[in-house]
Amino acid sequence: MVSGGRRDLPVYLLADLPRRTRHMLLTPAFRWRVIVEQVKEIEHDVLLETVLRIRDVGEESPTRIADLLQLPEDLIRHLLAWAAADQMKVAHDGQLQTSASGVGWVYRDIATGELWPDPGDEVPPLATRFISSFRAEFNRGTPGRPDIVECLLLDTPETTPADPTNFELARFSRASADPNRRTAIVSSGELCLVASPVVGLAAGCIVQTSRGVPHLSLSRHLAKAAEQYQSVSRWLAGVPQATALRGTELPLGRALSELRDVADDQMPAAPTFEAVAVLSRVEFCLSRFVDQFEYLHGIHPDAAPGPGSAAVLSARFGLPEGDAGLLTESGRGTISLKVARLLLAASDMDSPMLKDLAAAAVQFAALAPTTGPSSAVTALVKAVIALCDQLMASREGANAQ
Repeated sequence: MVSGGRRDLPVYLLADLPRRTRHMLLTPAFRWRVIVEQVKEIEHDVLLETVLRIRDVGEESPTRIADLLQLPEDLIRHLLAWAAADQMKVAHDGQLQTSASGVGWVYRDIATGELWPDPGDEVPPLATRFISSFRAEFNRGTPGRPDIVECLLLDTPETTPADPTNFELARFSRASADPNRRTAIVSSGELCLVASPVVGLAAGCIVQTSRGVPHLSLSRHLAKAAEQYQSVSRWLAGVPQATALRGTELPLGRALSELRDVADDQMPAAPTFEAVAVLSRVEFCLSRFVDQFEYLHGIHPDAAPGPGSAAVLSARFGLPEGDAGLLTESGRGTISLKVARLLLAASDMDSPMLKDLAAAAVQFAALAPTTGPSSAVTALVKAVIALCDQLMASREGANAQ
């Protein structure tokens, strides 16, 4: 657990805390302030939707739209001006959407090297009070009616996380053709602690993300700490067991849904196609695939690739040695290194999915510089969706659900 030297850091919640939460994990993280393009759904409006659908098929004249609908031209001009000012559009599923830019914070967990799946709002830090080196608490109630939440600090020797990449930032908004509307970092990194709910299940305790879904990497990190330290094991013994995580989807399932949605919107033939919008979700799916595969099979890939690792991957998974070296020599926090560590830890497993994963990771690395329409990007999307569907449909995936 390293040390209690993080106790003076500010502690942040990334989402509203469920009322029944009584135990939380505090983990070191870096955070960056960002401007994020946000897409929000708006209430159904038949008239506005009809006008926008006509506009989307190429008819932009308010006069002709007014004639088609037998409505006053002033009304049509007003609707078109309103839609332009609020950047409204009709999504492929028929839902009216509006785009706006907001300010938030993105967080990277230091222990796992992963970005949290959603930006956090501008909120004050929690008023936590440490009662021992690694245990803290805060009162979410009032002095007259206290509601104490217990916290455990899980430290890590890692200290220098990588800055968010363009692919990672693209996940936080539907990247558009306008470079001024993409997610952008507007501050330097700040060291802090992130508070995450801990839920007890029959199979053990899990850590939840801001979306309320299991954070598999942190959950494995916590389980490993419980095996090493009795103090962690005793603290987890006090976490009440929940009956089930109702309405909770596995992180891989959520990532897969996002990839499908963006792939539908960003077809190669679309005039606004931007490869980074699709590749960012491909990277996210590959990362979640690795998390779920490691979780299901109890794999803990601790060792970093060393000399000869590329030769092992080349021989075991049929990769050209240059491609295998591309994976093993990548920097910390990249999907290439994450895949390489799993492949090395599972090199004795006979799983066709691992060979497909290796091929997809190499293809992703090759396509990372791509900016325009590409049949190779489309082929990679199909391969990754098929790979993730295979894991989700497997017997192990069904049991995890």
